[in-house]
Amino acid sequence: MARMIRHLDEELYVQYGGLCVYGGTECPEFRDDELEALHYTATLQLEAWNAEPPDAGPSWRPIEQLTFTADTGVIQMGVMDDSGRDFLIGPPLFEYGLTAHVDVDDTRWLFRFWPIRDVFDPLVHIKPRAPIGSAPPQEPCRVPVPVTTAGQWAAMRPEKFRLPGSTQLVAMLLPGLVNGDPISCALNPDDAPTFRIPHEEHDLRDKATGGTYRMWRWERETPDGDPEDGNLLAGRIVHLRDPHGRRVLASGIVTLLGRDDGCYLVRDAEPHEAARVLCSEETWPD
Repeated sequence: MARMIRHLDEELYVQYGGLCVYGGTECPEFRDDELEALHYTATLQLEAWNAEPPDAGPSWRPIEQLTFTADTGVIQMGVMDDSGRDFLIGPPLFEYGLTAHVDVDDTRWLFRFWPIRDVFDPLVHIKPRAPIGSAPPQEPCRVPVPVTTAGQWAAMRPEKFRLPGSTQLVAMLLPGLVNGDPISCALNPDDAPTFRIPHEEHDLRDKATGGTYRMWRWERETPDGDPEDGNLLAGRIVHLRDPHGRRVLASGIVTLLGRDDGCYLVRDAEPHEAARVLCSEETWPD
């Protein structure tokens, strides 16, 4: 049975009557042709479901139903010069169903999202970009592509914590949150160990919350070769050793939970998350 996983209430000032969904490989745009006003403050109700939801009921007038592919599963509703808050709808690189409704008084919009299927393709979604002036990447290798169900992903699991209304209290109770952001909690419902990576050690400016990536860091060398903090273990590789500084340059596969005060909050990737990165590395050996 379909159930709603999370929701978000939002207000945006709409210009020229259009509302867009940002955070996908395309940006669907919605417009209410029956509404005469082109500039107005819209009240938005966003809902994430685990399957196609039931009919919205007679108080809602349907505008459109379509599908789109989400990059990381975190989207924003937007207008021409502004966008709303981040909203987690589900796992990354899934095809989603989306319906848009307006209430019968034309004062509120309802957007409902649900995952349909895994569409991850390393030939499309994680193709390497060659440095300027260098040769293009070599021909890809054909390797088996992992296929997941939406229920495997953290974003679709019941959240472990019920968040109080106070953001400050949330941050005190759940130190793994970024500035009290519930998305970082939803992406880590099993309370796996989290760790922070300083911005200067790894540049993730082109990475987004909810995505899974290989990440590098320098670590203190230990007798058993394991990292001191017990993290960065998924897909772990030791690339270099610095015998004079007794350090190693190691990499692992992590899921990005958010950014905070010049650091990136991450956790080790789960097996199905890491499988996509490993698949892309086999596909593009360079």
